[in-house]
Amino acid sequence: MAAIEKKNKLWTLIFGITVILSMTAFFLMYRMNNEYTARGEQPIQGILCLDEEKAAGKLHYLDREWQYFPGKLLTPDMLKENTGYYSRYISIGEYGGMELGDKNASPYGCGTYRMILILPKKEQTWALSLKKVFSAYRIYINGELAGEVGDPDEKTYKEQIMNRVFTFQGSEMAEIVIAVADKNHVKSGIQYIPVFGSPVQINMQRGLRVLGSGFAMAFCICVMFGVLTVHIRTRTYLSLMIDVWIVAAFLLEIFVDILPSAGIFYEASWISEAVKWVAAFYMLVNTFGETDCGYGKIVLVGTTVYACSLAADRIWPLYEPIIGGRFPETGGMVLAIAFACVLWRDLSEAYKIRLTYEIYSKQTELRLLAQKKHYEKLKAQMDETSRVRHDMRQHLRVLAALLEQKQYEEMQTYLCRYTREFQERLTYQTYCKNQVTDAILHYYEEICREKRISFQCQVEAPENTGIEDTDFCRLFGNLLENAVEAAERCPDGSPRFIRVQIRARNNKLLIEEENSCTGSLRRGRDGIFSGKHSGQGIGTASISEIAARYGGLADFQDHNGIFKAEIFLRLTKKDTEDKLFG
Repeated sequence: MAAIEKKNKLWTLIFGITVILSMTAFFLMYRMNNEYTARGEQPIQGILCLDEEKAAGKLHYLDREWQYFPGKLLTPDMLKENTGYYSRYISIGEYGGMELGDKNASPYGCGTYRMILILPKKEQTWALSLKKVFSAYRIYINGELAGEVGDPDEKTYKEQIMNRVFTFQGSEMAEIVIAVADKNHVKSGIQYIPVFGSPVQINMQRGLRVLGSGFAMAFCICVMFGVLTVHIRTRTYLSLMIDVWIVAAFLLEIFVDILPSAGIFYEASWISEAVKWVAAFYMLVNTFGETDCGYGKIVLVGTTVYACSLAADRIWPLYEPIIGGRFPETGGMVLAIAFACVLWRDLSEAYKIRLTYEIYSKQTELRLLAQKKHYEKLKAQMDETSRVRHDMRQHLRVLAALLEQKQYEEMQTYLCRYTREFQERLTYQTYCKNQVTDAILHYYEEICREKRISFQCQVEAPENTGIEDTDFCRLFGNLLENAVEAAERCPDGSPRFIRVQIRARNNKLLIEEENSCTGSLRRGRDGIFSGKHSGQGIGTASISEIAARYGGLADFQDHNGIFKAEIFLRLTKKDTEDKLFG
């Protein structure tokens, strides 16, 4: 119970810290990466005076002090002829629509925005970027019609929204007049800050924004579809329905930007806003319910950041980033990175399991091959023994005849020659009665002979140790394989050797192995690191695991070109030490 309470406190602490840090980061983004708070020259009563030298080298966000004529669709000529039109100075995004903050007034209607720019004296090309003006407008630059989106006239009204960039040649002064009409969207007029600067910088900003938002939204979509796939496979249908709803809403928000209809845009915005709140709440609750998984902390942090981004997008709606993605896109990237970390750990574990499986398979093949060769040698030795026994009768007849003839010197000479022949024909050495261990020792003895490596082995151990044959095979296979590879890498002329000693004392089995080697071992906190790879050696790790399983331990050292392994295993059966084999 205490452990559960401690775990809950830990999860609550992680959640709280993540929420605080996330909301702080999003608030800083809101304050620092915001077109509405961008630093630079600011207009005063509809007039913006640009720096003579630096004007063309940076972007200007025209967010404040626009001269606004409510209820009128005016042209530059009409403003010249009559200067008595009612106007006031407003900031873009200050009001929700053309009602100018009056809750009792209709947001629909028309109005005209005007601003004068004091430009450098040198004539050059300038650009003005307008994003989603609701819901139809005409723009005049220096008294001339520069463009028209939709039709703002009362009788022929036609809505249309799109992102546009208008370019013009200008110097000293430029007058911008934008006449807007709206009958479709509750947030009418200019809702996104116009950006003014050189065409190169304007297009570069637009490109970076599109690229950043595209990548970020792609991350979000991948994450959502990943979660969707998990729910389909686990058959959690309630979560599946919620995720389908979330995915559909986000896709709608993505593709609504290309729609020319302000009405559809308005409806999609409300759906998106509702879904963001639902998604934020659902993801947090669902994450807390799945904290028992192995990577719960990573998933909790990523999900919390993403949920906070959805909430921040609703808490601070007056936010249009200068460059880059919005809050949900940024949170989606964090969540995608969290899932990527989980995926990487899963792949790493899978790779380690695959390597271990390959080791097991290799050791199994080694066991079968060693036993096969061991069987072939034993069969050949048995055949040779049968032939020796058959030939022995002939030799005995010869010896009997020499004895009968009292030719003792010839008899002694013949007997010595026969003894040497007998020893040469029966040279097979058995290291132990355990067929698996004996087969593996003989297998590597033959390999050492082929590679010109000196092989010495001394075995003194109980016949029955209680250790599984498969574990013996893995242990000696890994141990001797590493020893052969290390000795083989020794330069020509230097000693190449492998020495193995197995003893049983006090109900414990001691295995000592020494071999020549080059270089030094890389040690880590979890064990010995292989000299062949940058990561931990699978062979030494497998040996250590086997030793620990039988209540023992394994130690590896290298000094002055000699690698030494000491392995202690606890015998599970108490055999007397007089039952030795070897």
